[in-house]
Amino acid sequence: MKTTRKYSSNWIHKLETREHWLSYWHQIKLMEGHVEQKDSLVEIGIGSGFTSNYLRSKKVDVLTVDIDKEKSPDIVSDATNFKPDKNYDHFCAFEVFEHMDFDEMGSIIDNIKENINKNIFMSVPIFKKTPISLELKIKSFWKSITIATPKTKIIDPHHHWELNYKDYSEKRLVNVFEQRDFHLKNKMSYLRWRYFHFNKIS
Repeated sequence: MKTTRKYSSNWIHKLETREHWLSYWHQIKLMEGHVEQKDSLVEIGIGSGFTSNYLRSKKVDVLTVDIDKEKSPDIVSDATNFKPDKNYDHFCAFEVFEHMDFDEMGSIIDNIKENINKNIFMSVPIFKKTPISLELKIKSFWKSITIATPKTKIIDPHHHWELNYKDYSEKRLVNVFEQRDFHLKNKMSYLRWRYFHFNKIS
């Protein structure tokens, strides 16, 4: 039985928080040096469109896919039903997989893995509160430090799971990709998000 999708479009019409703007920077930073001009990329779950628009401004050929037609994606489709009709260099899904059952993430990768030649970039929320956060600049590098407090349940009504909630461990997430021949190349964290870069094993 297919899970009922929980998502909202209201937030895309408002000025996003500073925290969310910085999350976009981390998305782009994760892809830096791997996505180049004239590369092709599929983005599932486009949010405000910031990431796809930025990549297009850098001459990347981006195909956007989203279940919500109000966000004006190139293709309106549930992520689990999408299958590329040609090959692409890269795939990204930032803050998408937590909106569905964990096992559906593997189904999505199964559908796209033969048509993605190089990299997968993604992020998911971490199950923690971060009421106190600091950003330190050490020479040219920024480091975020957070003080987490315990959570007893997932607060966001649109999330089915979050990283480190119950048995949704990082190891379990990484295994989903590595079992499908995408090797963990890099990861980084910012406040309540963790970002992953998986490279296709040829």
